[in-house]
Amino acid sequence: MMCARVPLPAAMNVRIAACGEQRPRPRTFRKAFSCSRHREASDTMRFTRNLRQRAVRLIAVAFGFAIAGPALATFSIVACAPSGTCGAAVATNNLAVGATVIYAQANVGAVASQYETNPSYGPKGLALLQRHVSARAALDELVRTDDGFEGQDAAFRQVGIVGIGDEGAAFTGEQAMASPWSGSATGPGYAIQGNGLKSEAVIAAMRGAFLDGKGSLADRLLAALAAGQRAGGQTTGKMSAALLVRTQEGGFQDIDLRIDAAADPVPALRHLLDLHQANSAMVRAERAQRRGKREQARIALHEAIRLGADWDRVWRRAARLQMALGDSNGALQALAAFAHLNPTWAQLEMQDPLYTALPADQLPRIVSPAPD
Repeated sequence: MMCARVPLPAAMNVRIAACGEQRPRPRTFRKAFSCSRHREASDTMRFTRNLRQRAVRLIAVAFGFAIAGPALATFSIVACAPSGTCGAAVATNNLAVGATVIYAQANVGAVASQYETNPSYGPKGLALLQRHVSARAALDELVRTDDGFEGQDAAFRQVGIVGIGDEGAAFTGEQAMASPWSGSATGPGYAIQGNGLKSEAVIAAMRGAFLDGKGSLADRLLAALAAGQRAGGQTTGKMSAALLVRTQEGGFQDIDLRIDAAADPVPALRHLLDLHQANSAMVRAERAQRRGKREQARIALHEAIRLGADWDRVWRRAARLQMALGDSNGALQALAAFAHLNPTWAQLEMQDPLYTALPADQLPRIVSPAPD
C-alpha cells in the first residue's frame, strides 16, 4: 500500500509523516504531529468499487432516493494530561454519540472508536494501556483482533488512543477512508481523528485549539471540538456531542456530559460544561466560607455566578451563602434572580427561617401565574 501526504495550510508549518515512515522524536510538544490520511488504493478493483459506490449515491440524490450506508461524519479527540487526568470529546450527526464512542480512565488513557463503532475497543484498549502497553501497540492489537461487531471488520473502524506519558495513535480503515475526508493527527498526549469531514482544515483547527488552549483538560478538549466545528465539521450535519473526563480524585471531579440530540450540539455541550464548572466553583465557595476564608468564598461565588447565571440552583445557593457571609444586599439580589428564573421554587425558599433577618418589604414579589 502507498500512503499519501495530506496538504495543510502553509501557516501550520508542520511536517506530516507518510504511513510507515520513521520519524525522529519531536523536540517540542508543539511540533509533534502525524497524520494518517490515507493509503491510496493501488488495487484497481477497490478503486473501481469506490467509484461505483459514489456514483450510485450521486444518482440516488439526484432522483431523491435515500440509500442506507455507513454512519459517516464524526470527529473526536482523546488526550491525557501530565497530572493523570484523561478524557475525550466527540461530535457527530447521529443520536447519543457519547453512549458508545468515547472511553477514558485516569492514570491510564482514553479511546475513541468511531465510523462504525466497535464498543469493545474502549474497554479492551484501556485494559491494554493499564498493562503499560504503548498506545500504538494497543491499537495494533485492537485492529488485529477485531471481532466483526455487527458484521463489520477493521476496515470500518476509525480509532484514536492515548496513554499516560505516551504518543497518541490513530487508525483509519479502508471503508472509513472512503468518506468525503478522513484523517488524524497525533502527538505527545493526544490523538485527533475524523471522517466525513469538510476538509483537512477540521483536524488542523482541532489540533491548534488543543495545543494552544488554556484551562483544564476539559476546556481544551471542548475548545478543540468547537474549533473543528467552526472549520466545517462534518459534511452530513450535526446532532450529538459528548465530553468525558476522568480525574485522579474521581467523584464529582469527573465529567460525563452529553448532548444526545440538538440542532447545535457543540455549543450546547459547552453550556453544560459551564454549568458543571459553576457547580464546582459553588462547592469551593461554600467550603471556603465554612473554613472562615471569606474572601476566597466571595471570589469562588462570583465565578459560579459568572458561569451559571441562567441556572436557578446557583442563585438559590448564592442567596444562602450570602446570608452565611452576612451580606444581606447580596442575598436579596440572589433571591431576585432566583425568583426571576423559578418563581415557584423561590417562593418556597423565602419561607425558610434563614431569611427572617431580611426586610420583608425588600424581598422579591412573586406573582403567581393565572390558572389555565
